[in-house]
Amino acid sequence: MLIRYSDGRIRVGILMALTGSSLRVALKDEDDVAEYRLLSGQWISEDCEPVTFEFPLAAFQAAGIIPESQVPVLPVAPKNTLLDPAAQHLN
Repeated sequence: MLIRYSDGRIRVGILMALTGSSLRVALKDEDDVAEYRLLSGQWISEDCEPVTFEFPLAAFQAAGIIPESQVPVLPVAPKNTLLDPAAQHLN
């Protein structure tokens, strides 16, 4: 899993436990397990920083947890869709 901090940092970890409003994660290159708490709809780190979590599907597929036939198909905009000029560099 990826843990994204509000300052832009991204940490890699493995979910160890999820109970109620508490989530415990073994972080890469750390000896201790980190704990995150859900407060008012926002996950918060032990240092009181807002965080978000991402679970890349490719990792689950590689482990055989999600068969390719069950991977969700994400919508794609038609090629003739006009782009905002400010977003042209993203294409």
